[in-house]
Amino acid sequence: MSAETHLEVYRRFQGTLREHPLRFLPLWRTGLRTALKQRRALFLLYLPPLIATVILSFVVYIKFTVEGASDQLPNEELGFQEQIARGLVLAQTEQLFGVVNLILEFTKGMGVFALLAVTWFASGLFCEDKKAGAHQLYFARPLTRLDYALGKFMIAATFAALAILVPVLIICTMAAVFSPEWSFLTEEWGVILRAVGFALVWTVVVCSLVLLASSLASRRSFALLGVFGFVVMSTPVGGMLGDVVDPDLFALGFFIDLDTLAQHMFGRLPADGKIQAPAAWLAVGTLVVVSWTVIWLRLRRLEVVA
Repeated sequence: MSAETHLEVYRRFQGTLREHPLRFLPLWRTGLRTALKQRRALFLLYLPPLIATVILSFVVYIKFTVEGASDQLPNEELGFQEQIARGLVLAQTEQLFGVVNLILEFTKGMGVFALLAVTWFASGLFCEDKKAGAHQLYFARPLTRLDYALGKFMIAATFAALAILVPVLIICTMAAVFSPEWSFLTEEWGVILRAVGFALVWTVVVCSLVLLASSLASRRSFALLGVFGFVVMSTPVGGMLGDVVDPDLFALGFFIDLDTLAQHMFGRLPADGKIQAPAAWLAVGTLVVVSWTVIWLRLRRLEVVA
């Protein structure tokens, strides 16, 4: 008995099939929907950054609107109007300098919260798929290793951006709005670019580290322990090797690199710092390259098995 086709219900496909250029987007959206179901974890991990953002926004408002003029003594050789203008310029310069330092310290603090958020939400991205055999389904679809890795990276990067990039943009916006005549935007606009640049760099570093642990671990809990073990142990080990062997080995400390990179990108690196900026860049660059090399090799094995 042959099957009949009812043309009044089913019509022949008249178009042409084409591949979507952004094949990682469904993987990204699905991963986000799954991760966002952990509402308790979202509340606990993002409440501190939210509170810190609100407090610092209020501090920025106070510095620009409540603080008095400069305490500099007037110059007797200048006229009254010149003294007022000079005092206003000095006060504005001091305010801008203080706000930039606040943004610098705030950005470093948000870098720590970004690490915590990405570690919790992204540590199971690879190992949970491998444990459940979901990678076989993914690679059976028209997905390449690059699509798969990019989709997972975008999931991790989203949680990192919510912890560091979004708060930094909010603080910079508050500084621009509350500063007299938008002076922060006109005179310190480079700080916004530096803050965003550091947030993006740190997002790549943190996501690379967490995804590396996820690709090597067999379970999410092992990946969590691996990331926290590396971060916690790297600072004392780097400090010991830096004191005994070579000062450049301080760069092995993860949080030392965080501080150095932030200081360097904001143009505030002190001359007596533990390490210089090139050593910190070399350390994080090596970490990113090694991480993605290992991830690529691990995904290659999964693809072959699938």
